[in-house]
Amino acid sequence: MKSSAIFFVVSVHFLLNSGFYDMTIHSTLGIIWIGMRTILITCVPLFLVATGFLMNRKQLSAQYVLGIVPVIVSYLGISLLVWGTLSAVGKGSDFSTAINGIFDYSTDSYSWYVEIYLGLYLFIPLLNIIWNYKKEIKNYHLYIVFISSLLTFLPSLLNSFGKVIPDYLMLSLNLRVTIV
Repeated sequence: MKSSAIFFVVSVHFLLNSGFYDMTIHSTLGIIWIGMRTILITCVPLFLVATGFLMNRKQLSAQYVLGIVPVIVSYLGISLLVWGTLSAVGKGSDFSTAINGIFDYSTDSYSWYVEIYLGLYLFIPLLNIIWNYKKEIKNYHLYIVFISSLLTFLPSLLNSFGKVIPDYLMLSLNLRVTIV
């Protein structure tokens, strides 16, 4: 699954940088590529599902929490490297904006994935406890999946047409609750 996701990521970025999104579709081949793009855009959800599956036995411990340190160090290094490179070619912001950008994940345009990963990584032991708590209760897992879907998917779908669900019910993919 992760190998497919890697191929899908490369393919989505190829389409992004090839001018595909600026084309007007006039042929069957173009419609086929739209279908392919619809499949390929599942790259991030595939990574998240695969990561979740591979971490389904993780339990909260000091060693587990410390496992996030290499990700944070890599994120800091890459963000500063990107900022430095952009600054060298005259496109970077000042240093204080770059440091603030590290904390709001805006210094590097791909930091949104790190933000999601960090939130899920820290949340996984809790999710495992919730999932394994009362397996004998009828429809327990169905309830968890339903509530999770309700809080993550439904608000973003319905509110894309205008505000339908109050903000205090909104729970985004990166696990932040928006409270008015």
